[in-house]
Amino acid sequence: MKKKISVLLLSAALLLSPALAAGEQEKFPTVNPFPGYTDVKETDWFYDTAKLCYEIGIMSGTDKGFEPNKTLSGPECAALAARLREKLTGTPIPAPVPDPSLPWYQHYVDYLQDAAQTSGSSYYGIIDWGDKALFEAPATRHDFLVFMALVADGNWDYFPDINHISYEDLPDIGEDNVILQFYNWGILTGMDKYGTFAPGKTLTRAEAAAMVARMAKAELRKTFVPADYSPFTAAYLTPDTVLFENGVTAEVFLPQVNNAIATWEAALLRSGQEFNWNADSGDGKTVLAHVKEQALSSCGVTAQMGTPAYKDFDYQVYYSRLIDLTGETFEPDYAVGVGA
Repeated sequence: MKKKISVLLLSAALLLSPALAAGEQEKFPTVNPFPGYTDVKETDWFYDTAKLCYEIGIMSGTDKGFEPNKTLSGPECAALAARLREKLTGTPIPAPVPDPSLPWYQHYVDYLQDAAQTSGSSYYGIIDWGDKALFEAPATRHDFLVFMALVADGNWDYFPDINHISYEDLPDIGEDNVILQFYNWGILTGMDKYGTFAPGKTLTRAEAAAMVARMAKAELRKTFVPADYSPFTAAYLTPDTVLFENGVTAEVFLPQVNNAIATWEAALLRSGQEFNWNADSGDGKTVLAHVKEQALSSCGVTAQMGTPAYKDFDYQVYYSRLIDLTGETFEPDYAVGVGA
């Protein structure tokens, strides 16, 4: 299930609009009145998507309610994918075989396997159907999206690009073009402003409902521009890495480092000098010493308060790697004169 599949999709197909043409039938009409659940309140962030998924016949409750906080399972992924694909293609899911030795989800798996085998696309083999853990352990976010890929397979006109994101823009998908497509379709925006995918993390039924709703309804899809992750890549850190004993993280500290470097770049430039970490700033201190002092002071911390992660942080290596990644130098928020 953890195979990395790079898929080249037809760009022309992805430019087609999912809007209904004249006389075209709605793919996901309302088929069920929402009964309401005690564990789905109108004030909950997932209320609208859980309601929609019930109304269009893709998700239903359990004997305990909708169970929005329950971890999604592999069999539930198969059921959701099969129901979505049935709606999109019009090819019905076969009735369950009346054999008590078979799991309840077998007919969904059979349906998806047949679709993958007969599609003739690169998605054939995207799922290791013999992987027992896939149907016995909680589903990961990667598991869920790979099942959703079988929904999209052959239905490209329903999923046009609305974003223009490359895998270099995202922190943790590598070159997995399958997952990247879900960002560009507006179905996935990640776990934070950087678009972190967290492939090994599990997801709840409420989270699944949000993505299923976007699969079904184009108007719910999200435009998204990931925040710049290159500073964290350059620093070998993640945004939530705690660098100081008072809780200051890399997300807070690195922008201050960047601003300090930019300040001294501008100051040296005005005096006709190139940026040099060891340059004398005019007061007996090097530029490196000033950058450290300014960055630390801006965050209200000292080097002595640094965690092991801060002690391993190398300002010069960080700056060199950041330039390699971005090809850019910094613009300061403010500038000081050399020696100020």
